[in-house]
Amino acid sequence: MCNETYHLLKRLDLHNIETQLALQCAPLFKGLKISNLLIVPKQHYEKVVDILIGTGISQVLLMASQNKITLLLYKEEELKHFISAKRVKAFFLKLDYKEIVLTTLLKQFQKRYENYIVTGNNFPHEMGLVLGYPIEDVNGFIENDGKNFLYSGYWKVYDNLPEKTQLFQRFDKAKKDVIQLIFNGQCIKDIITRDSDNKQLQEAS
Repeated sequence: MCNETYHLLKRLDLHNIETQLALQCAPLFKGLKISNLLIVPKQHYEKVVDILIGTGISQVLLMASQNKITLLLYKEEELKHFISAKRVKAFFLKLDYKEIVLTTLLKQFQKRYENYIVTGNNFPHEMGLVLGYPIEDVNGFIENDGKNFLYSGYWKVYDNLPEKTQLFQRFDKAKKDVIQLIFNGQCIKDIITRDSDNKQLQEAS
């Protein structure tokens, strides 16, 4: 995190849900990721759902404890496309996922994720793919037991290091930009919808 972003955060309310959304999910909101985990206090659940309405970002509750919730935020069509890729689909089938249909797959993943959090057993390696990580890095993590990585950033990198470090730099810039916008009084919903509208205009031109 750059000094400028750090100093802005010192002047923001870190307990505010908009600030937490910016901190945890900026690359998703700026169109650089297809999904993201969000972990926030339980009382913010309805507020998160309300913020996401009409933004094109879906959410599914993965886990609820006494005080916190873990949500998966995702772009439905992009995640559907990602999990349909040959190598990704084969990965899920190898782990006994019954059907590579997004809603069914997420229900099965939710159960595996919750079981891991509760018991500490059977880490769901497919989480990397649910979060849109490159298949080569997910496989590299498994094969190396999380060691021998080339770089550790938003995930552990095992291949194409220059490409991934450039992507991580873009993620950092997205976080900086979204936090700056929040600091200037903009709301997350407007940030997401504006960037989505701009992307659609660029694709249409």
